[in-house]
Amino acid sequence: MKRGMITLIAHDPSRSGIWRYSLELFKALKRIDCANVIFVATPSTFMKAPSFEGFEPIYGVMIYSTTRLFALTLNHNANAYHILNATLSGYFKLKPLIVTVHDLMPFTLFKERASSWAHMGWLFTYGVQRSMRTGLINAERIICISESTKNDLLRFIDVDPKKVRIIHHGVDHELFKPRDKLEARRRLGLPLDRPIILNVGSEEPRKNIPTLIKAFGILVRNIPNAMLIRVGSPTNTIKKLIYSQGLEGKIVYLRPTDKDLSFLYNASDVFVFPSYYEGLGLPLLEAMASGCPVIAGNRSAIPEAVGDGGILLDPFDVDGFAYWMHEVLSNEDLRIKLSEKGYRRSMNFSWERCAGETLEVYREVLSEV
Repeated sequence: MKRGMITLIAHDPSRSGIWRYSLELFKALKRIDCANVIFVATPSTFMKAPSFEGFEPIYGVMIYSTTRLFALTLNHNANAYHILNATLSGYFKLKPLIVTVHDLMPFTLFKERASSWAHMGWLFTYGVQRSMRTGLINAERIICISESTKNDLLRFIDVDPKKVRIIHHGVDHELFKPRDKLEARRRLGLPLDRPIILNVGSEEPRKNIPTLIKAFGILVRNIPNAMLIRVGSPTNTIKKLIYSQGLEGKIVYLRPTDKDLSFLYNASDVFVFPSYYEGLGLPLLEAMASGCPVIAGNRSAIPEAVGDGGILLDPFDVDGFAYWMHEVLSNEDLRIKLSEKGYRRSMNFSWERCAGETLEVYREVLSEV
């Protein structure tokens, strides 16, 4: 194999799934090919990512803008460059280039994304589309995190399918693993005797939180002491919905550390994820790895992540989510079965596997230089 230095390039995805992918891939690559990768990113990325704490400065380079990011990237004289988020790819005229595509939301959810980026709106969304097209057409290899993402890519952007590789995200099985439920609840200060439903993610429209809130409202008619924990921040729209459903005090919002999040999966009786669009869905992998039963939507890449490890249904089926939450909470045999199946399913995903398959892509590109 021809060896060479690979520069991994990340912008500022804060504590998003893209950040977790960027960091975990880098860490796994360092473990298997320590001398040949360097990570560059904006400083706010590092400051917002406590899981990067404890690394020596040599592991990453902090810089202050996209312009300086580009300049510093070139200073390292890498043999190949890997941009970890396709939305950034058109701004870097680098060769040879590998780009990871997590999803095609600027295309598949155009109106939704334009609305969420209201400060720049439609023009900004078109700009993201243009950047992605330019970067992906010019890339030597494209990594898609799921078959669903690959299908979206080939539908919206005219790239050669031969240069596309599917490499799934991983999950940290040392962090996300089965633990004693009562011990986890005591650690987090949660009630020991209440059924707990967990959801992790933002409240952007694709996460479909209104369906979750309405289904939970139906559930508490039969299980009044149930509580819903949301990891994220509530929007005014969701606050109003919670009030209109009479669910104040039954829905709790938390912002846990990664370590506390891992215990939160253990503390919960069921993980509910009604999202209708995901590139893959890291919380699904984390929940399954933790042995938490999963109920999720059946669209985009979610079935690819969950497989037979959980219950899948139409993401807008409010009654269906309410029914299956009730079934899982009231049927111990079903909970155990889903926990075991989900855990087995999660073993198909690891950051070591992700890094190994990514390294093969690097080898392909370097052999062609």
